[in-house]
Amino acid sequence: MIGRKKELNILHKLCEEKESKLVVVHGRRRIGKTYLIDYMFKNHREDCLFFKFTGSADQDSNIQRDYFIEAIYEWFKVEPTKEINKWHQVFMFLKRVIDNEVKIKKHQGKVVLFIDEIAWIDRHNKAGFLSAFGHFYNTYIEHNNNLIVILCGSNASWIKNKILKDTTGPLYHRVDIELAMLPFDLKETKEYLIKEKRFEIDNKSVVDIYMVLGGIAKYLNYLDSSLSISQNIDNIFFNLNSPLYNEYEGIFKSLFYDKASSHKNIIDLLSKKQAGYTIQELEKLIKDNKLSVIRNHIDELIHTGFVKAINRFSNKTKDTKYIIIDSFCLFYNKWIKALSKNDIASMSNYFENKSNSQDYIIWQGFAFETVCISNIHLYLKHRGLSSVLKSLGYWNYYPKKEILNDKGAQIDLVIEYENNTYDIVECKYYNDEFTIDKTYADNLLNKKTKFIENAIVNKKYDLKMIMLTTYGTKVNQYYNKVNISKDFTLDDLME
Repeated sequence: MIGRKKELNILHKLCEEKESKLVVVHGRRRIGKTYLIDYMFKNHREDCLFFKFTGSADQDSNIQRDYFIEAIYEWFKVEPTKEINKWHQVFMFLKRVIDNEVKIKKHQGKVVLFIDEIAWIDRHNKAGFLSAFGHFYNTYIEHNNNLIVILCGSNASWIKNKILKDTTGPLYHRVDIELAMLPFDLKETKEYLIKEKRFEIDNKSVVDIYMVLGGIAKYLNYLDSSLSISQNIDNIFFNLNSPLYNEYEGIFKSLFYDKASSHKNIIDLLSKKQAGYTIQELEKLIKDNKLSVIRNHIDELIHTGFVKAINRFSNKTKDTKYIIIDSFCLFYNKWIKALSKNDIASMSNYFENKSNSQDYIIWQGFAFETVCISNIHLYLKHRGLSSVLKSLGYWNYYPKKEILNDKGAQIDLVIEYENNTYDIVECKYYNDEFTIDKTYADNLLNKKTKFIENAIVNKKYDLKMIMLTTYGTKVNQYYNKVNISKDFTLDDLME
């Protein structure tokens, strides 16, 4: 098992609890939710009595009910003694089967009920699945001390609205543990590529892959270590039969169903502007939705790991910008979206040629900043200041007309710690050591000056200029002139 140590530890501890527990696991499809639960209870905690049912997409709830009964038979080899045509009857049957199984086997450990893709079973609750399950939980699970119920699904909206936040729903305030599964970080991705896929690559090559696929386990599994990175990307995307050709549309449908187009529209807009948009700017661009609806969609995109809110330094509520931190979405919108089926059908080695172009190299520079922000915990760990982090954001300064030769300043990443310590972090993605020339040095010095004069004026401060680059920054007169405090590399980030 690569990564997921936190999740595994939580599940393991639940097996030692003296009370029954309700767990909700959610995250985008292909991220490894089902694999995690199966690994834990089929391979790691075989002392638990395990039952699993998986909802089926686009199937009538009556059919799903039949599948559920069949799953009970497959696990426990017990047939119902009378006809079952309502969901509440299914759970009455399940209760008797569990009690009988525990009695026959003299089972002392936990009984685990794993219901996967729960949103597919009865999405609008027309057949009464959720109501029946709620009664089953309230009258049976809570009155026993040996059960763990795990509800899992890709549809974040449904889980939030029907389980976590529905004040009139049967499971409101019943959830004990919420596990929101996010993609692998850079270190976990490197571990997966080396240990599972048997790549022999350096850290920059790991980032090259991460910029395209992110840390999505299933996407990474499509890679073939006998091929180059460019050949792999061509095979995965740029062919009508490629495994990820239609994935972009599928992501949003599986997560948000009837709201998929609205969420995708926000991602499409954010992908066009590296610096992101404020909520007010999005409201002007999305004219068919109210501000409250847009805020709700943004919250769901943040909750599912697609978007991150970046505050402007010293202004916690105003001018918050929203940026995409999902590498797959950024790559798709930049390099795939504009291509027609005919384009892709007629292509040969498209990405292998494109990856060597100046356009792609420039794009990688922007994408690297996104990778750094989505993996900021790795930076903070190496910096040794995770415990005193205060804020992470951006800052800008617009030149004033009344000041002669005044210059503006843009800081994409400023980190504030306790005790008035600040990092200005410059992210640069190059194939060699990065060299600071006179023009760039003057730009950095202007950033520091404007930040001190306008952002932390009248305050004590300890300001650090940090370089975060691929292979380090060359020490020359301009490096010393700027007074670079720390020079971090990918090796530092992924050690």
